[in-house]
Amino acid sequence: MDKVLLNFKGKVYKFSSNRNSILLNIAGENSNEINLIDNAISDFDVGLNWDKILITYFSKEQNVVLAHLNDDNKVIKKILYHYNDKSFFADNFRLIMSGETLHLFFTEHNLSSPKKLILKHFVLNKTFKVNDVAVIYNNQIKPFYSVTSDKSGVLHLVYITAENTQKIFYTTYLSGTWTLKTTISEAISLEYPNIAIDDKRNIHICWVEENIIKELKYRKKIDGGWPKGSWDKKITLSFSDAILWPCFNIIDTTIWCTWIQQNAFYSVVSSDGGNSFCKPFKLAEKPSSYEFAKKAEESAEKFTFLDENGLELPFNRVKDSISYDKDNYFTFYIKEVQEYLSTLSKKIENLQNEKVHLERNLNQKSYEIALKNRNIEELKENLKKYYEERMKFTSKIDNLNSVYNNVLLENEKLKKQIKDLQNKIIILNSKLNEKVENGTIDKIKSIIFGKPNEHL
Repeated sequence: MDKVLLNFKGKVYKFSSNRNSILLNIAGENSNEINLIDNAISDFDVGLNWDKILITYFSKEQNVVLAHLNDDNKVIKKILYHYNDKSFFADNFRLIMSGETLHLFFTEHNLSSPKKLILKHFVLNKTFKVNDVAVIYNNQIKPFYSVTSDKSGVLHLVYITAENTQKIFYTTYLSGTWTLKTTISEAISLEYPNIAIDDKRNIHICWVEENIIKELKYRKKIDGGWPKGSWDKKITLSFSDAILWPCFNIIDTTIWCTWIQQNAFYSVVSSDGGNSFCKPFKLAEKPSSYEFAKKAEESAEKFTFLDENGLELPFNRVKDSISYDKDNYFTFYIKEVQEYLSTLSKKIENLQNEKVHLERNLNQKSYEIALKNRNIEELKENLKKYYEERMKFTSKIDNLNSVYNNVLLENEKLKKQIKDLQNKIIILNSKLNEKVENGTIDKIKSIIFGKPNEHL
């Protein structure tokens, strides 16, 4: 929250934020703002714990802090959790007191995965417990969860997450455990979830939903074996592209759903516990002094529209003058119906143009795919030819290798034969030389001694 007002011990405490500071102004004491905290880099929340005022926020030092405001308007800080990694930070703080148990909610961001948020739940009593309630895929700046506590101390939570489409889920905290979530609605866009519990422990949820146009939707969980019960069907309370900050105010047995639209406050009212609502009506022009804020008292708290003095919109002044229409939720003013039809026509025209554009893109993509398929077939044929040629060349190479090996063998044989012939030639030459030498000796003998047997 950016603004919280507390009625505590007869005083009105106004907490607000400015840059990295959390400021305090106490009505009636002085007009000067007190700079309570100067190292907050997130939003903050304030709650009452019996006789203590507690403040929670995320600091520059990467700490989730719970601060206690003393009677002398000084704060005592307690670090609940420290992040060593500077890529983490926390925001969307919500502080709920239930008896002696403190519940702290916030969203944990990781800059390395900016689309993935974790909704954290700290429970502080005699022990400290941490719950990861849900993984949220949501980059909305607008609030995407709402949590409240009934008179029995049971927590009720609605939150929006976005994957292929956006969904709003409901879950409750019982006996130290979050129950299985229930899908409340699914649409192209969901915003501003808000939840309230009446005295009969019936659950009332409203939100802004967009499929073709934006509508303010409502759903009720009727009693019947609570907390299991059953969910009633969704109904439409209003429609407009400019619905902001819808919230509940339950006065006695009357349920008010109020929102900002075109710089004015609009409301619908139910006197039968949410089974039917009156036509939307303009409650008042929006003065600049009214803002959506949290108002906390020693016994209860609510989110509503408050002025700078902590006064709510004057619901009771117009309560008795409202006419109800239980059978038809679209019997709005003619001007609003015309706006609805005009908006619907524009939406349909835009959808048709988008359809034509998508069909053209589809045809272009189909043509490109056909060309690519043709190229793929040609490539397959070329690959087939390549593999056939490769097989032929492989066969030729194998034959050449075989011939080459045979030639090598024949060459080795020839080398051996040549070597054998050389050895024979050497032997023959040796014998020839012996014969030549023997013949020469005989000739010398014949010359000296004459021919043999010559004297006979």
